[in-house]
Amino acid sequence: MPLKKAEAYITFYIISFKYSCIPFFQPSKINLMKTPLLFIVALMTHFLSAQTSWLPTNSVSTDRYDDVFFISPDTGWAVGSIVGLGKIYHTVNGGSTWSIQKSLNTYARSIEFSDKNNGFAGALSSGGQNVFFKTTDGGSTWTDISSVITGTNRGICGICCVNTSITYAVGVWSSPAYVMKTIDGGVTWSQINMGPYASRLVDVQFTDANNGYVTGQSNVTGEGAVILKTTDGGATWTKVYTSNSAGEYVWKIQNLDGQNWFASIEAAVTYSTMTNNVFIKSTDGGNTWITKAAPYSNYFQGIGFIDANRGWIGNSELFETNDGGDSWTPVATGQSYNAFDRFQKVNSTLAYFSSNIIHRLGNVTSTGIKEMPAKEKPKWLSVYPNPAKDEISYRLDLPNKTMFSTRIFNAKSEIIWELTDQKEKGSYSLKVDKKLSPGIYFVYVMFNEHAECDKVIIE
Repeated sequence: MPLKKAEAYITFYIISFKYSCIPFFQPSKINLMKTPLLFIVALMTHFLSAQTSWLPTNSVSTDRYDDVFFISPDTGWAVGSIVGLGKIYHTVNGGSTWSIQKSLNTYARSIEFSDKNNGFAGALSSGGQNVFFKTTDGGSTWTDISSVITGTNRGICGICCVNTSITYAVGVWSSPAYVMKTIDGGVTWSQINMGPYASRLVDVQFTDANNGYVTGQSNVTGEGAVILKTTDGGATWTKVYTSNSAGEYVWKIQNLDGQNWFASIEAAVTYSTMTNNVFIKSTDGGNTWITKAAPYSNYFQGIGFIDANRGWIGNSELFETNDGGDSWTPVATGQSYNAFDRFQKVNSTLAYFSSNIIHRLGNVTSTGIKEMPAKEKPKWLSVYPNPAKDEISYRLDLPNKTMFSTRIFNAKSEIIWELTDQKEKGSYSLKVDKKLSPGIYFVYVMFNEHAECDKVIIE
């Protein structure tokens, strides 16, 4: 807007610094001639002292918190794992203090409550033991209900409590794909085979007893990431989105307000073959989805919006948008590789985000977000020799028990070989039992905790 002769303006900036010390600015214009000076000072003070951003709660630092759920602004639960062993944590004061409610000998993955007493937690294990739990007393005691999952049962990746009677749960990121459903508060469960639609499932969101979505990877390799919709409580499903890029997942999905939905795309080998990531959004209740550019990073899993314009996406780095995802700015957090995963909006001003710690969206000063010590990126994967002749061998140095999925991509991003397994702590030398023609390949290994990729040349 051009300035008028009789008017003067001042533009002030709210500055936030990334650890690289590159600022970003959000300008706001104030008409000095028409606005009392005291009001300007008060307004500037408000903006400089009351900007909401992410602050760490006093949760213990873990390898990764895969899920967080708050039933009220102060009362919540989180599941985190250290060296492959999970714990269920509980807070009643918004994260100022946390207590351990249950220790698991499996990797903790998901948690959700239908009210302050009734909830479910999921974990991962290739044998299917100790992977599904139920509480009716707010988590004071947990009952193992893993036996309700039949077949090749590797655990529960996502949970959605529609009400105290109906809950949906999905599994699993490493295959197979199935939906668990209860209509009696978890006393009995039915299992829906999702093999005709998906090979792997990660997340689930229902708006009522019948209408909902599950996310993961399509049963058709070339379709890549997938979102499936049901309108009849899981009896039938329709693919409403596919990324058409092999190896990708729709990882997390958020129902913001019934109309606006957002989902993260975990893209395989993005940091080797692509310049940018993407996310997807829907403005018609999840029926149709559009693809939007996201910043470059190794891969994204966590996504969440506090309103239709302001949101965050991240994993090893966190980025913020204030225009619905048209542009993104890096946010200083000091977090690293396996960080941001589950976002939960509690109300119009409060949200939580799981990473190596649990973050809370709160008021901060203009100095920006409180820095946390950065973790060194892990290196569990190495490929040898490199270059190689006609076979690929790789080594896994595992600090703890974990499930993993190895995929070999060619230069066209086509999957030419894959293996899913679980190993105990230790070092393992593995060989790809497939002869390869000369060219460039990518060994992409996804673990419970994170993913790694190495480029290899076959001469």
